[in-house]
Amino acid sequence: MGQSIRPVRYEPPPGVTGEIELTSLARMRARSGPHEFVAPQRLGFDLLIEIEAGHTVHTVDFTGHPLAPGDLLWVRSGQVQQWGAIDHIEGPVFLFTPSAIDIGTWELIRSAGVATPNHWAAATVAGTPAAAALATAFVTAAAPDASLRDAALAVALAAALLLLVMAVPEGSGRRPPTHEAFVWFRDELENSFRTRHKVADYAARLGYSTRTLNRLARENTGLSAKQLVDERIVLEAKRQLAHGRNPVARIAEDLGFDDPSNFSKYFQHRTGTTPAAFRDRVRLDANHR
Repeated sequence: MGQSIRPVRYEPPPGVTGEIELTSLARMRARSGPHEFVAPQRLGFDLLIEIEAGHTVHTVDFTGHPLAPGDLLWVRSGQVQQWGAIDHIEGPVFLFTPSAIDIGTWELIRSAGVATPNHWAAATVAGTPAAAALATAFVTAAAPDASLRDAALAVALAAALLLLVMAVPEGSGRRPPTHEAFVWFRDELENSFRTRHKVADYAARLGYSTRTLNRLARENTGLSAKQLVDERIVLEAKRQLAHGRNPVARIAEDLGFDDPSNFSKYFQHRTGTTPAAFRDRVRLDANHR
């Protein structure tokens, strides 16, 4: 029997209403115990942390983010995270389900940039409207009247998230998508990468030509639409190979390949290594840390 990446669901403690919880890293450690933060996790909710003290490196989808006081970290539902030394850092934490934020705000967030970061250094957000909005969300979360608090908190947190994705330093190169069709393509890719591997399938689904999707992809990312499709499939393959125990054949089936050998050839062509070799290397690296 194989084993997929360990999912973590949103399970608020008694007394917490709604789909947004304000807690702290200290309370999370006390509530879940140290073993909860050792293995990689695929979150079924969003996690927004403000670092008040300490330093560590928090990994999200193979990218290590050095955290320091004043930094913000936003891990989104579906991403795979690996905690660093969680006992070395302190700060408040918002846990919330994606449905806690209204659809209109999510659309604005997706439209605000080609890719949404996970990490903001202190200098990026200090003194910005995003910092003020987040402070308002913290105050709102402490309001005593639950019926009013939950609705107000959803609005305050939505505003903070939207302003946060806009809090990007000048010269970072990050900009809004050049056309709404690229946002639609990106969303459809996220929803369908397991079953749609061809750009023509996305073009038919969205009502655009493959040429248009390729042009928009290159304008926004420098990559072709096919490269973006491959990039998303490979990311999920790497997640499952590195953090799960399912055999390669099971992973191939999950990602829509009709034959494990076809998946292995596809993965090797795009990464320079076989799925098995990638898995062995990641585990060897983990054992030497």
